[in-house]
Amino acid sequence: MPHRTLTPETAFKPKAQTADDSAFSFAPPVPRLTEQDQYRLLITDQAAKQALPLAHLADRLGVGRSRLHKVLRQGAALVDDLRDRLFEALGIDYVRAKFCVALLHDFTAYDDPAILLVCEAMKGFYCEVVSCRRGELHVAIRPQLIHEALGRAYEMLLAHQERVLEADRSLQD
Repeated sequence: MPHRTLTPETAFKPKAQTADDSAFSFAPPVPRLTEQDQYRLLITDQAAKQALPLAHLADRLGVGRSRLHKVLRQGAALVDDLRDRLFEALGIDYVRAKFCVALLHDFTAYDDPAILLVCEAMKGFYCEVVSCRRGELHVAIRPQLIHEALGRAYEMLLAHQERVLEADRSLQD
C-alpha cells in the first residue's frame, strides 16, 4: 500500500471477515472434517477401543467386509441406515454422537464425562426437536385430566362391584 493512501481509517479499519474467520486467526484455516468423516472416525475409534476388528464388525452386521472397509476407510458414502446399525452394534449413543459431531465438530469429545452429562440433560429436548422435525404430534396430558380419568374409572369400578354384589345376593335368595 503506498504511503499516500495510508490514513488512520485505512490502517486501523478491520478487514471484512467471514462468519468462519476469527479476529485472532493468524494461520491459514484448517479444513474442517465433514459430518460423515467425523462419524467414520468415531465409529473406527470406538471399534478400536473395544478391540473389535472391522471384519468381525462386518460379520456381526451381515455386511460385506470389503463394503464396510470402503465406507469406513476409503470414504465411500456412509448411509444413515448403516450408521445407525454400526452405532447399535458398538453401543454408541446416537444423541451424544450427534451432539459431538454436528454441534461441537469434535468426535473425540464423545468419551468426555462432561459431554456425557450435558447430553443426558439435553436428550429429552433433542428428542423433542427431532420428533417435531419428523412431523410427529405429541399431546401433553395434563395431570388434572389424569386424576379425573382415574377418579371416574374408580367410581365405575365401585358401581360395578356393587351391582355384582347385588346380583349375587339376589341369586342366593
